[in-house]
Amino acid sequence: MEFPWERFGYHVVYDRDLYDAIEFASAHGFGFIVPDLMIPRFWPEEYDPPERRKIRRFAEDHGVSISFHAPSDNLNLSAPYPEVRAGLLRRMGSCLELARDLGAERFTVHPSQPSDFASGGQSGHYLEDHNRIYAEALAAALRGIVEMAKGVQICVENEPLTPFVEGVLEGLIAEGVELFLTLDVPKAEDPRKGAPVQRVEAFYSRNVDRIREAHLHDRRPGGRFHDALGHGEVDFRRYLELLAPLDVHFNLEIRPREDAYSSLQWLRALWKEIF
Repeated sequence: MEFPWERFGYHVVYDRDLYDAIEFASAHGFGFIVPDLMIPRFWPEEYDPPERRKIRRFAEDHGVSISFHAPSDNLNLSAPYPEVRAGLLRRMGSCLELARDLGAERFTVHPSQPSDFASGGQSGHYLEDHNRIYAEALAAALRGIVEMAKGVQICVENEPLTPFVEGVLEGLIAEGVELFLTLDVPKAEDPRKGAPVQRVEAFYSRNVDRIREAHLHDRRPGGRFHDALGHGEVDFRRYLELLAPLDVHFNLEIRPREDAYSSLQWLRALWKEIF
């Protein structure tokens, strides 16, 4: 099987601007870029309609597609306060408008969960009515984002994928909400065991047809996430074998982008071994 370069992209964080990212992707064999909408220079208010059309043409001319990572800093999708949720949805709507104008295919969001209340010095205690209200708020926020998407695939990432979040997502999927999934591979693993968390793996197995994006990065022993591939214990061979036959794009969430490129070369070699 030929290496599908168009299905491999990288997370755009430190790049000078979108033109710079598109040029880098085109020159280094990436098929798409994923600008992070937490970065101020990528905020939608930075681009008027003529500039958006110019960027879209530039990307098309370079054979590079675009997807987005939604802002996740201080945007609590399970916020139960109506006025806060209304403001959050306005921001997401503005980001989705930019995504549509640039022809974006996917839009990854992080879910959230309620805070717990310590009891007897132990965390992890929730009040039943508190849980219900927050679950309703998260479900309402995700429904609202999907309704605004208008052709852009909304993908929920497993960061976090707690039992609370899982329950909300299963409920929305059962409703028929057009919601998709992003699998952050290293964050689906238990670092103590060097293996997938069984509950998370079971959720993604049940909903495998909804996975549209996978985030690939590594972590050195005792280090942090978003490292170059091949330095940790994640079995990337296993995930490629599982996901390559599906309609899944692979986002290398690795910084700096030069390390993303070296990781792309590493993946090409692994791909040849597997396929």
